[in-house]
Amino acid sequence: NIFNKKFNIIEIHNRPEYFHILFKKQLNVSYTLVFHNNPLELIGSSSVNDRLFILKNCKNVIFVSHWVKEQFFTGLSLTDKNNTFVISPGINPQKKLFKKDKLIIFAGKLNKSKGYNIFGNAVIKILNKYIDWQAVVVGAEPREDIKFFHSRLKVIGWQNHQKVLKLYKKASISVVPSKWEEPFGRTAMESSAYGCLTIIS
Repeated sequence: NIFNKKFNIIEIHNRPEYFHILFKKQLNVSYTLVFHNNPLELIGSSSVNDRLFILKNCKNVIFVSHWVKEQFFTGLSLTDKNNTFVISPGINPQKKLFKKDKLIIFAGKLNKSKGYNIFGNAVIKILNKYIDWQAVVVGAEPREDIKFFHSRLKVIGWQNHQKVLKLYKKASISVVPSKWEEPFGRTAMESSAYGCLTIIS
């Protein structure tokens, strides 16, 4: 699509390496690069030269938090530029409390960096101890094979956003135990907004 259609803007999320690749193709477009995570830990923005190149050649560089922006400018001689912006993730506030089930939810990639192995080991113990509770897992991860089995634990794979929100309405507890320095993202915000007790790392 990029090569066969005419675009004015290409917006890239959290993959600065893609920006470097596409920029070399001289596509005559403007680039917007959005950072959701620590730029110092992403391929294509970890070095000072990478980040200076991004600042020079992207029309907009957007960060989901001030912390992410501060990380981006680490080691640079400047702390801001007129093409950089912080746009925090947003949610629709809920105007009422929902009737809650005895349900625990994990939503995200089923890998160690998201803490799925921690969640799985803990939730099995909880389900064994409290027989009137259930758990549901939303997500997948083809690169890691972490599996947990229990009669009251359902792994339902990737679901659309509206389905996940419906599960948050029912769930009493949401668990997001990421093992790395992850900015406070939509999973934690949305589950809190829908009245879940939200457990994060």
